[in-house]
Parts: sequence; C-alpha cells; structure tokens
Amino acid sequence: MRAKCLPAHLPEAEGKTELKSNVSIILCDVGDPTSLANMAKQTSLVLSCVGPYVFFGEPVVKACVENGTSCIDISGESQFLEGMYLNYNDKAGETGAYIIGSCGFDSIPADMGVLYTRDNLKGTLTAVESFFTVKSGPQGPALNDGTWKSAIYGVANKEKLKKIRREIGHKPLPVIGPKLKKRGPVFYKDEFNKYAIPFMDTDVPVVERTQQYLYSQLQETPVQYTAYAIIGGVRSVIKLMFAALLFSILAMCKCGRKLLIKYPDFFSGGFFKRKGQQRNR
Repeated sequence: MRAKCLPAHLPEAEGKTELKSNVSIILCDVGDPTSLANMAKQTSLVLSCVGPYVFFGEPVVKACVENGTSCIDISGESQFLEGMYLNYNDKAGETGAYIIGSCGFDSIPADMGVLYTRDNLKGTLTAVESFFTVKSGPQGPALNDGTWKSAIYGVANKEKLKKIRREIGHKPLPVIGPKLKKRGPVFYKDEFNKYAIPFMDTDVPVVERTQQYLYSQLQETPVQYTAYAIIGGVRSVIKLMFAALLFSILAMCKCGRKLLIKYPDFFSGGFFKRKGQQRNR
C-alpha cells in the first residue's frame, strides 16, 4: 500500500484548508523497509492508516520503533494491536517511541469515556456498561470495506489472537465492588425499547488493557467494562442472527472469505460498500 494515492485526494481539500507552509509528499511502501525507515527518520509522529492492519500495519510500527518515531493508528483489530504490544513494547521503551493504537471510533469513545466517567463521578467507579446505536443520514448507513475486511480476518484469525494473549500473560484484574454480570447474547433493553447484543469490536479489550496498566503501574482501582450494540426489534434480531451465522461460516474458509471481500454490499445488507459513504452535497 503506497502513499502515492495521496495526491489524488489533495484537490478535494483545495479552498477548504489553507496550509501555512509547504508540505512535501514522501512516497513509501509497506513492502519496502528502507522507504519506511526513511519516512520515520523525517518526522517525530506517524499517523498510520494502512488497514487492514493485520496485513499492512506491522512494517510501519517496526520502522517507527526502530527509529524512535511515535506512531498513532485507527486500528480496530485486536490481533494487530495486541501483537504489536507483544513484539515491540520493550523495544519501543528503549528507543522512546510511543505506539498508540485505536485512536478513532475504535476505541477513544469507550476508553476515554470510562476515564471521564471515573474522574467526574463522586465516589469510586467500579463498572461501566456502554450501549452503541447507529443513526444514519438520508442516504442510509455505509462504511468502507476496509473495516469489513478487518472484521473478516478478525473472525478467521481468532485462534492466533488467543495465542498472542497467552504469550502476553496478563493476570485477571481484581473485581472491585459487585461483579459486572454479563448479559445474554440477545436481550431487551427497556431504556431504548429495543433489543441489544454484545458489541463485537475492540472496545472491551482496549479498555481492559488500559485498566491493566493503570492498576499494575499506577495502583489505580480497575474498572470493569462491557459493551453492547442496540439492534432494534424482533425482525432485526432474526436478520442479524442469520447474517452473523453466514458471516462466521464464510469467514472461516478461504473461498468464503473471497466471497465476503468481493461482495461486501450483498453480505452486509448494504452497510459496507467498496467506496464507503458518499458525501452529501
């Protein structure tokens, strides 16, 4: 994945943002370590948007760590995030590089939301439940298929993620206060008058890693956390259960993954598209 695609998007920014100084374009390729090292040496911070990160993210992290350059990404892929921690945490400490993942929808609202609630609540916060809802514009919901691909390989590589977590070897956090009860796979939430399911993304593991650090390094009280998604009525539940079953089956085999990647619009019910959401004019 090359940075060469950047100039194609520059005309869109004309007239919207005034650059106060000349900004050069550095061409680099995740398949060319020398080009990545050259890029990392010319800056103090890299914003990495090369998803799916499980395929393209590690060379960028490696180049940044080796050259003492900090890196921020918007990954929502647990295998990548935890794999980078396992492989580069010690080296990053030696070179002074900060590698900060999930700095987007995954998982700033969840991670910072827990900390904000803790800091502004009178007393000791011991548990948080979050509920995610989707509201779309007149054109309907649509996300880029890069996120779709990440989800596909997240399911396909779940055994690899388990292995990474065993190697990291974090001990379970102590439970302070009443234990947060896990809800069922589908349940009705009175506050929303709709059904909800566990939110299957990186929010929970990201929050747990933050809490692990705060507890082990700063001796702060750990907060239990779990996340759910609001999905609608009975009809939505049935449709989602069927789609999730089909998705899981196809994601576990090579030919199934090819179909999912080739036809994201069809298999996601129009939610994921190759070009993502079009801008409203």
